[in-house]
Amino acid sequence: MPGQSEDWNLPKSWNRKILQDWEIDRLLTNLEVTLQKRYRQSTRKDLLLGLLCGYSLKKIGQDLHKENAAVRAGLSNIYRDIEVLTGEANKSVKSSNLVYVLERHGYRRGSVVAAIQRRDIPHNLPAPTYTQFIGREADMKKLLERLSSVHGAHMITVHGIGGVGKTALVLAAAYLCLKASNENSSDAPKFDAIIFTSAKQQELIPTNSILWRQQGQRNLRDIFREIANALDDPTILQSPPNDQFDRVRQILSKRRTLLIVDNMETIEDRNEVIEFLYNLPICIKVIITSREQIALLPIRLRNLPPDDGLQLIRQQAEEKGISINDEDSEQLYAHTGGIPLAIVYSLGQLSGGYSLNSVLNRLTSATGDVARFCFEQSVQGIKGQPPHKLLMSLAIFPDSAILAAVAEVAGLTAAPDVVNNGLARLQQLSLVNLNPETKRFDMLSLTREYALAELAAYPDFEREARRRWVRWYLDFAHNYAGEDWEKWIHYNKLEPEEGNLRAVLHWCEDKEHYEAVRDLWLLLSHYANLYAYWDDRFWLQWLIEQSERRGEWSCFVKIIVRKSWLLIRECSSVSLKEADKILRRTWILRDHADLCVQADLAESMARLQIRQKDYQDARHWLTEEERLVIEANLEERQHIRYFIPVLYHQAEILYLEGEYLSAKKLFQEVMKSAEKISWHRVINSAQNWLADIAIEQGDRDEAQKLLIQGLTVAETTHNKRRLARYRRSLARWEKKWGSAEKAYQLSIKAIDGFKLLGMTRDAEEMQIFLDSL
Repeated sequence: MPGQSEDWNLPKSWNRKILQDWEIDRLLTNLEVTLQKRYRQSTRKDLLLGLLCGYSLKKIGQDLHKENAAVRAGLSNIYRDIEVLTGEANKSVKSSNLVYVLERHGYRRGSVVAAIQRRDIPHNLPAPTYTQFIGREADMKKLLERLSSVHGAHMITVHGIGGVGKTALVLAAAYLCLKASNENSSDAPKFDAIIFTSAKQQELIPTNSILWRQQGQRNLRDIFREIANALDDPTILQSPPNDQFDRVRQILSKRRTLLIVDNMETIEDRNEVIEFLYNLPICIKVIITSREQIALLPIRLRNLPPDDGLQLIRQQAEEKGISINDEDSEQLYAHTGGIPLAIVYSLGQLSGGYSLNSVLNRLTSATGDVARFCFEQSVQGIKGQPPHKLLMSLAIFPDSAILAAVAEVAGLTAAPDVVNNGLARLQQLSLVNLNPETKRFDMLSLTREYALAELAAYPDFEREARRRWVRWYLDFAHNYAGEDWEKWIHYNKLEPEEGNLRAVLHWCEDKEHYEAVRDLWLLLSHYANLYAYWDDRFWLQWLIEQSERRGEWSCFVKIIVRKSWLLIRECSSVSLKEADKILRRTWILRDHADLCVQADLAESMARLQIRQKDYQDARHWLTEEERLVIEANLEERQHIRYFIPVLYHQAEILYLEGEYLSAKKLFQEVMKSAEKISWHRVINSAQNWLADIAIEQGDRDEAQKLLIQGLTVAETTHNKRRLARYRRSLARWEKKWGSAEKAYQLSIKAIDGFKLLGMTRDAEEMQIFLDSL
C-alpha cells in the first residue's frame, strides 16, 4: 500500500474484506488519537488488518513475507494498544478475542453496542442565530474536508471582513460535527469534544446598534478557562499558571477534539495563542476565524452571490414577518454588497419600523452602524500608513484597478516595495481583493463607501489623489486610445478600464475641468463610437456647449464631427435633419480647424447625403474631401488613411446605384490601401460590401467565403456594428441559396444588433426583410 513502511506487501483482498466488515477509518483514527502513534502509514495497520481478517500468525507472516518472530512482536504491541483504546484489562486482549473485543466496542459494522448507539459529547457551542444556514456550499465542503481525520490539516483559518459570516460558517460546521458525533454517523467528521472560544468584542444588534460584549476569551488564560469549563475538568485551573499549558495539552491529547478560536484579531497575546495552538497534538483540529489573513490553510469568505443573498433576504423577511418585493430585495442586496450581517441587520431595521430608503441610506453611511462594525477596527490600525493611502486611492476607482494605477494615485510609485507590502496588508485585512487571473484589485461596495468617507476626511490628500487619477488615465489613453487605424491593437486594454474612464469623465465634468474632459474624450471617441458603443450624447453636448462658450472653435469643429457620426448612424428623419443643420453651421467655422479635421467634416457631409440618397451632392463633398487631403500634404501613411474614406464612399455610392463591377473594383482598391496601413476595420467593412456585391452578381461560393471570413473577424474584434451588418448579409445569402430558418434567425440577431446601436433605419429595413421570409 502507498505510504507503507518497511516494504510490507499488504494483499488487496485483505483491504476489501476489512472495508466491508469493519469501520476501519474510525478505529485507526481513535488508535492514533489515543496512543499518539501513527497507524495509517506503518506496519501496525497491516498487522491489525490481518488480525481482523481472522488470519493466523503464520498466514499473516506468509502473506506479508515476514518472519514469524517479527510478526509476533508486532502483534503483541497491537494487543496492548487495543487494551489502552478500549479500557480492557492489561494483557487481556489476545488473537483469540481481539475481534470480539472490538466488536463489543462498536467497531464492526452493524454491531449493536448500547454505550455507543447514542452519546452526548461535551461541547459549549452557542445557540445558532439562524433557522437555516444559507449558501457557502463550496466553503462548507472545503471546511468539512479539512476537519476530516484523513486530512493532514491541523489548523484551519477562516478569514474575511467583519460581518461576512465567518463565525456562522464555523458554527454551522461544528453543529454538523456535533450531530455526527452524538449519533455516530458518517455525515460529518466526528469528535469526542467540541470547544468554542471567542474574543469578539462587539455585536451588531438592529435594535441596539453596536453592543459591546463584557465577556470573552481574549487571552491564553481565558482560553484555558473555557476549555476547563467545557470539559468540566477543574484540574486545568487548579494547576500552577506555568503548568496549565502542559495540563491542557495532556487532557486534550486523550480525545479527538475540535477547538474553535473565534475573532483571533482581537486576542491580546496573539503570538502566544498561535504558538499554543500550533503545538497541540495532531488529534486536535483547530479552526481560527479572523478578519486578518493568517497563513494557516486559509478559507477566505467573500460576499454572498446574488442567488444566495436574495435567498437570505427572503428567509429573514419571512422570519420577521416583513413583506418585501423582488425589486426592493435586489436593491437591498446591491446596497449590502451581499454581506450577510448587513442583510440581517437591514431586515431587522425594517421590522423595527424604519423605511427602506432610511435603511439603505444608513447602509451607505460611513458613520452608520454596519460600516463601523465591519471596517472601523481594521482601518484604525493602518491610519497614517501607506496601506491607508492605498485603500483610499483604490476607492476612487469604481471598477477594479491595476497595481500601477493604484500606486500612482496613492503617490507611491517611487516605492514599489511599500506598495506591494501595503496591498498585501489590505488583503490580509480582507479590505481589498486581488483577482489572480486579471491581476486587478477591487473592494466590496460597502468597503468602498467607507473608504470614500475616509478619503473625504483628508481633503489635501484627496485633491492630489484625484489630480493623479485624472493624469494617469490621460496618459493611459494617450498610450492605448486614439484612432483605430493606429491604436486598434491596444483597444483590448481599454475594455477593462471602461468604467474607470467614464468615472474620470463624469468627475471632471462635475468639477468643470473642461480641458481634461476634452482631451480624454477626444482620445477615446474612436474606441467609444466604433467598439464600446458608449452613449456619448451627454459628453458631446457638454463639450459642444463648453467649447462654444470658450470660443475654442477648433475643438468645437472636432466634436461636431463626432456628434454627426451618431446622428447619421441613427438615420431617422429627425436625426438626419439635425445632422444637416449642425454640419452646415460648422462648415462655416471650418477654417478654425486643421485640414485633416476639415476633411473629416467633408466626409460627414458626404455620408449624410448618401443616407439622404442625394448621390450627386455626396460626390461633391467627396471631391471637396479629396482636395483637402491633397492640400494637407501628409506623409504617406497619413495620406492613405485620409484618402481611403474618399474611395470607400465612392464605392458605396456605386453599389447603391447598381454599378456593381465599378463598385467591386473600388472596394478592392480600398482593401489594398487599408492593408498598407493595417486598417483592419476598413478591410473587414470592405469585405462585407464585396460579399454583398457577390450576392447581387449571383456568385454563391465567393459570397459565402467572404461572409464567413468577415463574420469571424467581426466576432473576434467585438465590432458590434459590423457584426450586425454581416448577419444582415448572411441572412440575404441564406434566403437566396440556403435555409429560410437560418435566414430568419440571422435577421432577428441583426435587428437586435441594429436596435442596440441605435441604427433605426437599418433595423426598420431589416424588419421589412424579415417579414418577407
